[in-house]
Amino acid sequence: MSKKVFMLLYDIDVNKGGITSVMLSRSRELSRRFGYDVDLISLDYKNNYDEIQEKLIQDGRLFPKVNILNVHTYYRDKYSSGKIKREQLKHYEDASKLHEEGLFVQEDTQKNYARYFGNGEYVKYKKWSQDGRLSHIDHFSKNRNRLYREEFHKKGYIYREIWYDLICNEPKQELHFTEDGFCYLNKWYNPNNGKLQKIFLFDRFTNQAREFKSNKEFHVYWLNELCREQKEKPFLICDGVGSASKVLSMDPDAAYRIYAIHTNHFEAPYQYGSPIKEDHVTLLDNLEKEEALVVLTESQKKDIVKQYGDHKNVYVVPNFITPIKDYKLERDPKLVTMIARYHPEKGIDEAIIAFGKVVKKLPDAKLEIYGHGEDEDRLRSMIKEKKLGKNVFLKGYTTKVGEVLGRSSMTLLTSQFEGLNVVSLESMFCKVPVVSYDVNYGMRDIIQNGKTGYLVSYGDRDALAERIVEMLTNPKKITKMGIEAHEFVIRNFSKVHVCRKWESLFNELENKINKQ
Repeated sequence: MSKKVFMLLYDIDVNKGGITSVMLSRSRELSRRFGYDVDLISLDYKNNYDEIQEKLIQDGRLFPKVNILNVHTYYRDKYSSGKIKREQLKHYEDASKLHEEGLFVQEDTQKNYARYFGNGEYVKYKKWSQDGRLSHIDHFSKNRNRLYREEFHKKGYIYREIWYDLICNEPKQELHFTEDGFCYLNKWYNPNNGKLQKIFLFDRFTNQAREFKSNKEFHVYWLNELCREQKEKPFLICDGVGSASKVLSMDPDAAYRIYAIHTNHFEAPYQYGSPIKEDHVTLLDNLEKEEALVVLTESQKKDIVKQYGDHKNVYVVPNFITPIKDYKLERDPKLVTMIARYHPEKGIDEAIIAFGKVVKKLPDAKLEIYGHGEDEDRLRSMIKEKKLGKNVFLKGYTTKVGEVLGRSSMTLLTSQFEGLNVVSLESMFCKVPVVSYDVNYGMRDIIQNGKTGYLVSYGDRDALAERIVEMLTNPKKITKMGIEAHEFVIRNFSKVHVCRKWESLFNELENKINKQ
């Protein structure tokens, strides 16, 4: 029988990268190549997880044998008869019509909504989606206070009702329904501050109503239930540090609990001695009690053990590199590339300033920066201000990473901090050496200085520019470094190599805990 592995992240969606991509790739390989029974689990509220799973499978990101289990859809399906009643479909059909007998309608065709009036009184508001499907209806009192909202699933049933406070027009309670109209969940809110007050879960088969005082209580209850359903004690990898406190509160006999850190755990200046990031405090303060904490690099493990003690439970398991098949190495000898979010944390302005020094010596050198984000306008202004418009280009988001890297002579990384930069590993896999600031964490773990790329002290723009010029004027060195980088990545970050580390950790946990 296959061993069960759960991977927990608060929110899973189609347009997510980062940790979501890591989790999707890891689940695929552990399921496909190593035979584990893997499911992804989430704790947020969305009414379209069925569509999200289908889309991720279509895009090739989610392995078809891996399911996404969400706390709300789990109980929705558990307590559903699976049949939408005829009267539900009739209500949806009637409600979807624009015109209703006895009511006056004011329609806005551009914004897809309509207001309804009865004898001059405002009675309801309807909203349709872009594809013409009825989204929701708001119902109003004679004083024009919103009473409640009906939210419709595309299958034709009400999946949620929201009831509002008559004074402040904020939610007071939410009712969540199965496909056949059974209310399986009720959430109470304080309308003055929006905070959740209570949750009630209704068991259709026992008529029991179970009360929870917080989302945390509710989520812990579900995680315990989910894990106890398994024939053998499963492994639960908590990939989201924000959910660590919930996993810590689980029954320790329900699962082998593994906590993963995917980024630098320090606040600025992101080095040993800095304050701990708020969302990492609970996880690290409880290190002694945890079965296993996984980090991406030896250097991060060293810092954690130094600060919190060596409890023999911190493991290094890096992200693996997925081979890039759409690249063909046709280097542009003057092209330097960056692939990063347009965000201040990524320090793209550092690269732009350093490149201003490069073009003074190599006027035809080019820097292409691929990504998207909130810092785009500021970066464009900087390029214009420094008169680098003919040398530095913001190229926007790309899905053709292999094609981009295939044209590059080298890539740059000038972030303030990292966990283990996947783009740098992809670059090295494509035989494109990396020049990087020596930041925590990961870069000194993957770049052998002078062999597979170069490390430069953080903020030393002169040294960064010198290394770029040195490499652009020495194509043989680029070729040699690229080959060394490729071999290093294949040796240390292949799918099989990394998944064997996960398998080894699973086996060690079983043996360690069973001996206790």
